[in-house]
Amino acid sequence: MKIYAYGIIDSNPEGIVLPIPFKEGTNSGMDEPIRELGEAPVYNIPYRDIAVTVSELNDEAKEITDTYILEHERIVERLMEGFTVLPMRFLTVFNTKEDLLSMAELYYEDFKDNLARLHNKVEFGMKVIWPADTIKQRIIDAYQKTKHNVSISTESPAKTFVKEKFQKHIIEKEFQEEANRCIAVVDDYFNKIACEKKLKRLQTENLLLNASYLVDKQRQNEFRQAFEQLKNTPGDLKFLFSGPWPCYNFVTLTRKPASVDYFNTEDMLNRLLAQQGLAQERNSV
Repeated sequence: MKIYAYGIIDSNPEGIVLPIPFKEGTNSGMDEPIRELGEAPVYNIPYRDIAVTVSELNDEAKEITDTYILEHERIVERLMEGFTVLPMRFLTVFNTKEDLLSMAELYYEDFKDNLARLHNKVEFGMKVIWPADTIKQRIIDAYQKTKHNVSISTESPAKTFVKEKFQKHIIEKEFQEEANRCIAVVDDYFNKIACEKKLKRLQTENLLLNASYLVDKQRQNEFRQAFEQLKNTPGDLKFLFSGPWPCYNFVTLTRKPASVDYFNTEDMLNRLLAQQGLAQERNSV
């Protein structure tokens, strides 16, 4: 019987996850077991003062596909109602309980550090789209009005080649500088609110910024308000905003994985949103 793992929690209750404790002033407790993957109950395997939340997989179980990713996310979010969770990579499967406990032993200190750092935190995601072709054309138009724009029709092919390469270099350099300027303006809205951030710039020419922000749960509304202010600022930028999510992009390990990186959840949100469809993306704009 193989074991499917969802995440690490900051408690060590053994057995079926029933119930998740009620939080004061909320209705977030559970009165029935969580079930997943062929109606198998979700339960905890404790290790010292933490636990790994898992369910069992039958040897005859059908192949798990990306359609299960929404169920995986649902389990992690329900766990968040009662615990701090370090979400594990989708499709993390251990052959035996002993293999899973060996992993817990190996990364125990890292797990403890991350659980303390991510306590009462959530993740927000934001993608910023800009019209790259329009931006480049503006730069080219401005460049052509400067002293750098001299006729090259009568020059030798070698000089013409060098000058054209130089012009392309200048245009690309100014394009990158404009991208950095826009990213700095966007990021400034959230700098004083987010605990941590991960910014990926220009993954494609039109995807100006792919950002993940770690935010204290008590400051979620403040973070959303900052986004509303940004969204209403005049300009060419378009935004895709999602969250709150489990902290998929902020689990860090000091010990490098020997083979499988159980916490390489970098593309988790992209896959989740792809399953939901952009029209269903939570809080998207």
